[in-house]
Amino acid sequence: LFGVIIDRQQQQKTQARRSRSSNMAITRRRQRGNLLFSTAAVLALLSAAIPHNQSICRADDVVVAESSPDADVAAADVTDLLEEAIGAASVADAVVDDLDDKTSEKEDSSSVAEETTPEEDMDKLLNTLGEEGILSQEQPVAASAEAAAEGDTADQVEEEEQQAQSAPVQSGPFIDLFGDVLLSLEMVDETHAQVHQHYTNEALSGKKVVGLYFSADWCGPCRQFTPDLVNFYDKMNARRGKKDEFEIVWVSRCRSVDDFGQYFTHMKWLALPPQEAMGQRGQYLGEKYKVKSIPTLVLLDEIGNVITTDARNKIPMDKAGIGFPWRSPMSILISTLLPRSLRLLVKSQLDGVFDAIRGTIGKKTVGGGFLSKFREALAGKVGGQR
Repeated sequence: LFGVIIDRQQQQKTQARRSRSSNMAITRRRQRGNLLFSTAAVLALLSAAIPHNQSICRADDVVVAESSPDADVAAADVTDLLEEAIGAASVADAVVDDLDDKTSEKEDSSSVAEETTPEEDMDKLLNTLGEEGILSQEQPVAASAEAAAEGDTADQVEEEEQQAQSAPVQSGPFIDLFGDVLLSLEMVDETHAQVHQHYTNEALSGKKVVGLYFSADWCGPCRQFTPDLVNFYDKMNARRGKKDEFEIVWVSRCRSVDDFGQYFTHMKWLALPPQEAMGQRGQYLGEKYKVKSIPTLVLLDEIGNVITTDARNKIPMDKAGIGFPWRSPMSILISTLLPRSLRLLVKSQLDGVFDAIRGTIGKKTVGGGFLSKFREALAGKVGGQR
């Protein structure tokens, strides 16, 4: 492409030289014609000024002019003026020839200077493109692209700052378990979906039962159980007087974010963000609820106490959900007698006490098992699972 451009430039320069030469020749001819015309006009004026007192006779086919002395003087003046006009014309021709010679020498020197190396031609081409504004047009584009990228980055930072400022301060048992944000998925059409973020406390507000569903796309039993769980989820949330009191949070065991997204399209509930479900938080939840295999469904009450860790096996035996959420009698009694705020306060105090005791005597001592059983009894779990 650069070679073609260079050839075109050389052709344009050659044509320009030829046009200049032809223009100079035309100008020279016009100047000569103007000089001759001026000379003829001068002669005509002078001849008109000569007195007409001369006699002309014809003798042997030879014209002889007999003029007066005044006519001779006028003729001499005309001769002098003619010689001056011819001299001026010759001087003008010499000046024009000199200009032609200088122009030809300049063109020859420019043609010699144009015989340069390809690298010099490339430099000249780039300089020419820059002078013509071709490269200067790309620079504003690049500058505008950089400015747009900087603007996008600034907008993102500003949005993050606004979100950080507008994000409510959340606390509670579900924040400790799930973090500040949960995800939901909305199917736009058959092939497109949109993921939404929700603050944890807002998403779980008013829920009486919260399930933790440990599952993965690569697990065959999980793929078989998920459709049954979807039907059960819809059925429990459509019950009269208990509508939308049941929520599930999916703790993914998928191996990639793409697998997470594809498997999430088969669910109607919330999910932990994939980076947290497949990271330390997911591992912490699995250890906390002693998840040994998947699928596993753990049910929690409204303050985060465990109702059952075996809901995966209870749903096939009670598809109508008559005994849902399968609370123990002790748990039912405590939830009936004590209000939620008091139970939440007692739970937070007990958690702090037991964590301090566990840090003091260690998990592997005899007291560790007793403390866990005592804690479960206070939480209302003992009796419902045995």
